Amino acid sequence: MDYSQLALPDIPPVVPATPTTQPRTGILTSNREQIHPSVPDCLAQHAAEDSWTLASADEIIRKEAGQLVKNLFIPELLHKSNDPNLIFEKARAALSDVNLFAFRISTAENIKATLLNAHSRPVFIVYYLVHFVVRRVLPKLKGFRKLCRLLAIPVDMSKAEIMGRLIYKGFKIIDLVETDNETIFVAQVDRAANPSETKPAPDEGFLFTMQRIGKDGKDITVYKFRSMHPYAEYVQAYLHQTNGLDQGGKFKNDFRVSTGGRVLRKYWIDELPMIYNLVKGDIKLIGVRPISEHYFSLYPADFQAIRRKYKPGLLPPFYADMPQTFPEIVASELAYLNQYKQAPLQTDFVYLKRILKNILVHKVRSK
Repeated sequence: MDYSQLALPDIPPVVPATPTTQPRTGILTSNREQIHPSVPDCLAQHAAEDSWTLASADEIIRKEAGQLVKNLFIPELLHKSNDPNLIFEKARAALSDVNLFAFRISTAENIKATLLNAHSRPVFIVYYLVHFVVRRVLPKLKGFRKLCRLLAIPVDMSKAEIMGRLIYKGFKIIDLVETDNETIFVAQVDRAANPSETKPAPDEGFLFTMQRIGKDGKDITVYKFRSMHPYAEYVQAYLHQTNGLDQGGKFKNDFRVSTGGRVLRKYWIDELPMIYNLVKGDIKLIGVRPISEHYFSLYPADFQAIRRKYKPGLLPPFYADMPQTFPEIVASELAYLNQYKQAPLQTDFVYLKRILKNILVHKVRSK
């Protein structure tokens, strides 16, 4: 449906609906069948059906601040061309702390599943390769971004990117319901955190920067080739809360890592730009891994104080000791730092030999 043809007012405050079994639809049309047959069952499980206000993406963008709604749902499929960050920002301003925001979207994973179901395996491989290059790769290359916009080429967004954008704009994820064709996201305003107020929007290119904790607890900017979906760094706390840690201290079932990113990580290609950090002096060759603030918070408080005293490294003691659990990782790093404190050069030389042996002889790979 073309919402641009509707001459509609801004989103009004929620008032009791009549009849009470129907959701609020006055901001769009008096006939809700034209936009969505009903509020999806998954939303009715979170809040009464008549408490949901339906609005198009354009209407949310046009809405002026100052009028609050109860629970807000976008019944149309959201696209990247709708400017999700702006929509999330406007939706947050329209909701109070306890209210919900929901929308439908075909994620990159949904689109891939749909194509796989529609084609034989050989056809799918060829078709999806072209699809991936046109709708996932080219729009992220500087020389092609403007051309893709001019040609109105759709750009796919992954589940991790959507979640990251929501969290970046001050929402917390309450629920997500996935089918082959689409995903419904349910979020709630997080008044305690809105990263977009203090941090610039992440770069979506292949070379990107991350903030990591350096020596003396100072932030350092680390450079990497992208192995995760854009905005994935903001999903880390959610992933840890829902999935926990796997063997080796990595996050379990980490959907933030792209398919191509797993190949880059396996051979450490994603970390090659960190050589620039090594040259700058932000890190040294051997040392504890430069980690995010959230991951750092998982360490025991007494070890955090110790870890802050030392410069992180490009090659961590992890690849010398190969610990399997997070407590073993802590013990491995503590053992390295205690030895380094007594004999810096000798310790780094010993650890370098052990790391190279594991990588070159025992074929140890990153994940």
